[in-house]
Amino acid sequence: MLKCVVIDDDEQSRKILEHFIGLTNFLDCVAIFSSGTEALAYLLQSPVDVLYVDINMPGLSGIELVKALPQPPVTIFTTSHTDFALTAFELDAADYLVKPIDFGRFTKSAAKIAERLRNKTSELPPETDDFFIKVNNKMLRLSASDIWFIEGLSDYVLIHTEQRQYVVDSTLRAIEEKLPEDRFARVHRSYIVNISRIESIQDNEITIKGKEIPISRTYQQEFFRKIRKL
Repeated sequence: MLKCVVIDDDEQSRKILEHFIGLTNFLDCVAIFSSGTEALAYLLQSPVDVLYVDINMPGLSGIELVKALPQPPVTIFTTSHTDFALTAFELDAADYLVKPIDFGRFTKSAAKIAERLRNKTSELPPETDDFFIKVNNKMLRLSASDIWFIEGLSDYVLIHTEQRQYVVDSTLRAIEEKLPEDRFARVHRSYIVNISRIESIQDNEITIKGKEIPISRTYQQEFFRKIRKL
């Protein structure tokens, strides 16, 4: 669902847009405003996906509103006039709807929105769980998925993988902050485990790669909560 905001000083126009959004299964109207000033305060605190905004409004116009946003969402300008079409597209508007807006035209605009956002998503770099660790004055790339478990010792940590162990001058807390929260669990003040690498759990002990790792009472509840989610 794409979160939408409607901004128009005309009540009838607001109701029409709200109705059309409600008829579109991938759009969700999360807020409606009758002035650009009220909408600006909301948008600066609550990011949304799509903005339906009237160009001609008293006070802060639709164009002024979009220009005031540091990162405007996908914007569709609405107006009773066609004079502002060029200005609208100069602001990289996704579309320009002339009132009165009919549902057929609205649907075409909605499809254009979906296509734009789909293209934008495909341009993003692929997510990765890789991070760098410092070993013997060298920065090495390590994938979180390769880690079996991490062991905290007095002034360094041991990162255990299938191929080898890495001695890292760091703390468990610092390493923990780099790991995907849904796939790793702190089970003891000295251990973090990769949940997918657990072979068995018995008597508050985890077995990974033949190593028996204790589950302390402090971390027990959160650990078993994560296990139940799998």
